Amino acid sequence: MGRRPTLKTIAEEVGVTVSAVSLALRDDPRISVATRERIQRSAATLGYVYNRHAAGLRRGDSGTVAVCLNDLSNPFFTEFLGHMEARFREAGRMMLFGHANESLDVQAQFIRQMVEHGAAGLILIPVAGTRRDDIAGERARHLENFPVVLISRDVEQTPYDRVINDDALGVQLLFDHLYGLGHRRFVWLGGGKETSTARDRERAFIEAMRAAGLSVDDETIHHGPTSLAFGDTMLERLLGTGEPPTAVLCFSDVIAFGVLAACYRHGLRPGVDLSVTGFDDMGAAAYSSPALTSVRVRTDRIGQRASELLGARMAGDRRPPERVVMPPELVVRDSSGPAPVTRR
Repeated sequence: MGRRPTLKTIAEEVGVTVSAVSLALRDDPRISVATRERIQRSAATLGYVYNRHAAGLRRGDSGTVAVCLNDLSNPFFTEFLGHMEARFREAGRMMLFGHANESLDVQAQFIRQMVEHGAAGLILIPVAGTRRDDIAGERARHLENFPVVLISRDVEQTPYDRVINDDALGVQLLFDHLYGLGHRRFVWLGGGKETSTARDRERAFIEAMRAAGLSVDDETIHHGPTSLAFGDTMLERLLGTGEPPTAVLCFSDVIAFGVLAACYRHGLRPGVDLSVTGFDDMGAAAYSSPALTSVRVRTDRIGQRASELLGARMAGDRRPPERVVMPPELVVRDSSGPAPVTRR
């Protein structure tokens, strides 16, 4: 296999300087049209390909951006990728993607590898259980002075920009919607305690319940994985309680889809016999049966703002880190309706 052709190779073949070749390949008008055409023909014949890696080394910027996704199995998180990839592509940057699979070890390995390979910056959706010490301080010295932006999940007291959803507002919008429909027997499903989104959403639900004068006990909140199976199996348990709920608020759309499936198996009409709501408003929410009432997390705006912040940091911005909270939107569909006791 021969050596990869370089600017010098083209210059020697055409009989011009290396700088003239460089200018001609960028269509610089300082090189005559005839000479530009000769140089460009030679480059095509020789199979010349621009060496971005070498150029990146010369200017100290690889032109690549790393994105570490926490969970590829959840379609919600993949929605961020499309928005961010488009932004970076427009800026002439290539996005390198890693899947941490909710593993702290895999996340740490990917981040270190991206720094070692010269990525210009990192956007991180932290895996469940990520703490400050995992991505800053003594255990993460390699990230000092390295541009990092966190999205979706917050990690408090980190020296990085964070762009997250206003989860408390989203839950309040859902609760007010259902309370206004006459619901008083609520249940919260899923989330756990290992992410900021889970903690903030559950806390907001408890606060909304108490503000409305409703009690919160062991039958009101149920933790579980963000999965269809959890939502599906939980409904049978809920129906076996003394006073089954009239409204189920789910931590995510994925859990809500499982509840909807279980409703039909138990002869219940979602939105009529039992109101079911999700959170995130994934693309599939509008096409479930019935269409799912959910909170739309603006993945487009979060991805856009995160890309802007990272771009600024890579360009040398040294201002104090920002914590940007994006307001969500309530999307009412057919899976929620008046409480059964209020029907005529």
